[in-house]
Amino acid sequence: MTTFAARFREDDPVTLLTADAEAAIRNLPEDSVDCLVTSPPYWRLRDYAPDTWTGGRPGCRHRTASVRDGGDGRWRCRDCGARQNHRQIGLEPTADDYIETLRAVFSAARRALTPQATVWINVGDSYSTNSDGYWCTTPGQAGQPHYRPRADVPHKNLLGMPWRLAFALQDDGWILRSAVVWHKPHATPTPISDRLETRHEMLFLFVTRPDYYFDLDAIRQPYTGDRALSRRAHHGGTKPNTACGTWPRTPADAQRGRNPGNVWAIPPDRTRTGHPAPSPVEIPRRCVAAGCPPGGHVLDPFSGSGTTGVAARALGRRFTGIDTNPAYHELALRRIADAGHDEGGTQ
Repeated sequence: MTTFAARFREDDPVTLLTADAEAAIRNLPEDSVDCLVTSPPYWRLRDYAPDTWTGGRPGCRHRTASVRDGGDGRWRCRDCGARQNHRQIGLEPTADDYIETLRAVFSAARRALTPQATVWINVGDSYSTNSDGYWCTTPGQAGQPHYRPRADVPHKNLLGMPWRLAFALQDDGWILRSAVVWHKPHATPTPISDRLETRHEMLFLFVTRPDYYFDLDAIRQPYTGDRALSRRAHHGGTKPNTACGTWPRTPADAQRGRNPGNVWAIPPDRTRTGHPAPSPVEIPRRCVAAGCPPGGHVLDPFSGSGTTGVAARALGRRFTGIDTNPAYHELALRRIADAGHDEGGTQ
């Protein structure tokens, strides 16, 4: 395993790049990624790290302007003109800015993807919580106001951010193949009393062309109870029931298992990994198993605590993770090591 260096090595089982997602992706070799699995920061829900600023007025709280500086693309403070030293995705001033930022990341990723690659994106939604926009909290400060960006819908609206992103990527030429509902059994209760509690998130499967790699058998689920037997024994015998395309048609079909469908009931992660928004390993495990060929290369441009990497290495795939916070890379390495897998290299 290499350390946090500056270049990608194709022979490393694990590579971790400390960089902005879009910039790092542009440095990956062309046609080198077989499967992209990621969960980008959700809009205005968390502040993952304090922003640093250059110039401006001392003591200013630095409210982000609604447009980027024309010179270098960085955000400017609307009050004093200071410029942010890095972009933190998820803290854009408007919902449209957030979508455009992610469009740029996935547009850059197309060059690095193989023609048959699959792209899996888990995105959560956001609510408007005051007339000015959205509350954003830093880790450990739930409920405390941090920013008030502009909203494009009235107070208390559900934004539909996952579908805004999906439609934007479709406009960019991506093919949306599946919209998976991640159902969260035993979700953490909330004090909300004027709407229904949110117990799901969206996971989208995108591809760049109609012919792509997909191994359904790798994620089939066993039939439960006597369902398969009762169908095969339809009409009083052991003949398969083939009327109207019923499945399974043969004992072999039943043994292979059923299509898991597009509603995945997976409990949220409760392991306290050290990352403020950990994902259960089962989500990337299914994505990698179905969407990446054996021995292939998996990319997560928002790798965080390395959950995708843990799943990729467990399945024998190479993994590249990108994050702006090197502390998360150290956490990812520990998690991969604790899972008992060869950790390869980090950059």
